[in-house]
Amino acid sequence: MKKFVKSICVLSMLVLFSATANAAGMIKDYHAYRIKGQNIRNVIPVVDNILSQEIEVKKLTRNAYYATYGDEHYYMKFYPALHDTDVYIVTDASYDKESNEVTEFFKSQNYKYETLEDKEAYKEYKFDFIDYARSGALDGLFTLPDGLKPLKKGVSKLNDKLSKGNEKTSTIPYSEDNDPIDLTCVDSEEFYNADADVTVTINEYRLKNKENKYVHAYEYLVKNNSHSDIKVEKVYSERLAALKDITTSTFVDFDRLDVADNLGVPLAVATGGLSLGFTVANNVRLAMVIKEATRFSHSLPENYDLKARSTMRILCLKFKNDVQPLQFTINKQGQTYKFTY
Repeated sequence: MKKFVKSICVLSMLVLFSATANAAGMIKDYHAYRIKGQNIRNVIPVVDNILSQEIEVKKLTRNAYYATYGDEHYYMKFYPALHDTDVYIVTDASYDKESNEVTEFFKSQNYKYETLEDKEAYKEYKFDFIDYARSGALDGLFTLPDGLKPLKKGVSKLNDKLSKGNEKTSTIPYSEDNDPIDLTCVDSEEFYNADADVTVTINEYRLKNKENKYVHAYEYLVKNNSHSDIKVEKVYSERLAALKDITTSTFVDFDRLDVADNLGVPLAVATGGLSLGFTVANNVRLAMVIKEATRFSHSLPENYDLKARSTMRILCLKFKNDVQPLQFTINKQGQTYKFTY
């Protein structure tokens, strides 16, 4: 116990030193807006056109932007919110939330907007930023270092070793699932393949437990529009999240790490170890994760007979930082068609 307390004290000193050294880049504000009635696929082209003329602005991955104006740094990322679009902003400059360049942009495009009140969305966006900032991609914008990274790695290796051969983390065969999905749908797209006469609707969902930090749940609705049966010979993806990936990531994600992520210095370190006393037992939390994630962790279908004018449903999990599409191979009256969505 003494060694643990000593380690916490040393970590506190390191973080305080780091904070002092990076005082010019300390984050002063996290803020988010919701653009009402505007899908992200309509908003991003407009944003790209405007920001492409700004030499101080750098476009990052997944609809994110980073700008440096002298000693001031700005991070902005756009997220789908189904029929709306969320905008998440982080800066180390003084920031008037009611009137600024972002709100002026909204007004110039006649966008109706409001301050984001969705707590789950806000929490997710903040984690995404912290995780990205720690990768070193946002030079100049300071965030709390991951002082417990060695602990995460150690527990991750242990959990990976224990999970080998565990039936709970093995591949689960594909099966029909027609029950309602009680999750927030954050995005929806529809595609049509004229050759196969198939419509594919893709719905993206935010999970309720901590695995949402790393993955989102996806629902694929594949409709056979023709008057003849077809065979879905194979559905494949370069990378999907398996149940084993989810349980391992979530098991090492202690509540005290969340405290360290979200509180200021030195309060984050001072309370880091203490928060364990107020958390739900890890085995209980892991059971909650498994219950939610299992439904989306079945293997992809093969040689599935899809009747005329009927729809099949495919559920899966995708890593948020590496979203890969599904590849379909369909046989219709002896002809093979392949497409990717």
